[in-house]
Amino acid sequence: MELQYIWLIVTGLVAGLLGGLLGIGGSCIMIPAMVLILGTYNAAGVDQIHQYMAAAMIVNFLLALPSVVAHARNKAVWPRVLAPLAGGALVGIIIGVQTSYLLGGDAAKYLRWGLGVFFLYVAGQNAWRLRHARRAEGLPREQVEATPVWRKLAVGVPMGLSAGLLGLGGGTLAVPAQQTILRMPLRNSIATSSATIAAIAWFGAILKNVQLGANGTVGRSVVLVACLAPPAMIMAYFGGHLTHKLPLRVVRLLFMTLMIASAAKMFGWV
Repeated sequence: MELQYIWLIVTGLVAGLLGGLLGIGGSCIMIPAMVLILGTYNAAGVDQIHQYMAAAMIVNFLLALPSVVAHARNKAVWPRVLAPLAGGALVGIIIGVQTSYLLGGDAAKYLRWGLGVFFLYVAGQNAWRLRHARRAEGLPREQVEATPVWRKLAVGVPMGLSAGLLGLGGGTLAVPAQQTILRMPLRNSIATSSATIAAIAWFGAILKNVQLGANGTVGRSVVLVACLAPPAMIMAYFGGHLTHKLPLRVVRLLFMTLMIASAAKMFGWV
């Protein structure tokens, strides 16, 4: 049992570092890790995935806070993009959480497949940018901020929807969506994604855990959060600084790796 707690702490360290570095909440690391460490079903034979999602959503919020501090100190968060993103994401996360207990079967499968295709597209797009870095670093801040609000909502609503449905922080979708729809530079997409997660994840965590309380118990989530959150918060701060210290090429390669791994997960290859 003690070994399980050690592995959860290690998971928190990794999730925090990559969450801060790449602007994701860390659920894409935490949820699969909890399945591997603790199993899919509890002793009573009940599927624990919703409990893992509930715990991960709390940690998403907590690790986003120190990473946002790091990004803000590097002046990388763009508030005029953040506001509509967060507003749209709040709407999306309400719908996503309420739907997460109802959606199953082929509908859930096709949703995961659609996300997988999108992640592979973004990986390919970033690979192209590696070869054409000088011509494809994104638009200047003034042009991105002048983008119509509906395009920013087109990033925020799906971000919140994926966060609520799948227990993600939403950054796995928001960072590439900002690059493709708003044409934001990668580092600013990561920073603004982290700030959006900090703005919405607390609300999604409350909704998810209230539903979990109605269907079971939140006590297990508290134990999971106690193991995952402290190391995740520490490493998220350092990860946020690394985003702006590492060469952009390295950040892009790490992000491409995340996109390919996330696509593999969505397709059920791993």
